[in-house]
Amino acid sequence: MSGFSLVELLVALTICALLSAAVAGVAPRARAAFDAAPEVLDMQQRERTVADLLTRALHSAALISATRDDGTAGEVVPAVVLLEPDADGTRFHAVHVLSAKGHGRGVLDADQVGPSAALRLQPDANCPTAGEVCGFARGATAVVADVDGRFDVFTIAATNQVAHTLSPTTGFDAAYPAGAVVIEVFADLYRLARQADGSSTLVRETAAGAVQPMVDNIKELSFAPWRQAEVLKRIDIAVRLGASSADVHRRVPDLSRRLSIALRNPS
Repeated sequence: MSGFSLVELLVALTICALLSAAVAGVAPRARAAFDAAPEVLDMQQRERTVADLLTRALHSAALISATRDDGTAGEVVPAVVLLEPDADGTRFHAVHVLSAKGHGRGVLDADQVGPSAALRLQPDANCPTAGEVCGFARGATAVVADVDGRFDVFTIAATNQVAHTLSPTTGFDAAYPAGAVVIEVFADLYRLARQADGSSTLVRETAAGAVQPMVDNIKELSFAPWRQAEVLKRIDIAVRLGASSADVHRRVPDLSRRLSIALRNPS
């Protein structure tokens, strides 16, 4: 007399069946979200790495210019150069950045004899005492620029402490005059490189030709310049990252990010 009736038992079984069906329907989605969580975190970390890397590189772009005879600054060297343009020329897919490095700095004491000749530096206050000659050493990367903004990036093949000269590994298009400035720099190219599996990796290519992988699985990367009075002042970057895992249970949508970086040294 104190037990369940048949109707009550059927109602209880029906409720249990409905609850079980609801749990069964939610469980795959919860499992999918659990499986995808590491992939989402990985994409977010790679997105932050791309943003930090490019922001630091562009913020460190050097202000390079020679000084005229009257003491005024000459034309500024374009320390940020956008490369690999789209067909319409509005967006680019690689960026080359010159940033200051080390102590190397000097001013030409005399006209360069020829495009392949050594550069003789002034032994004065503009010449640091560190290094072999004015802070420079063999194998270093440097930029030479005149007051008109003409410049060349080169590797130092040899130094001569007695003659106070630097010898470039390759010749320039034309010789540089006295007063041209020479500064030790990083000369890095940031671009996407295709990998063997078909994916693309953000790489940094140095002036010596070394290619350093930085961030994997980037599907798109583009740069758009913003200029004012012909001066490059800001670069807008668009990047799209794909998932790293090939596991179907960890597939997540691509992650897109846009950022705008103002140059500290417009050129």
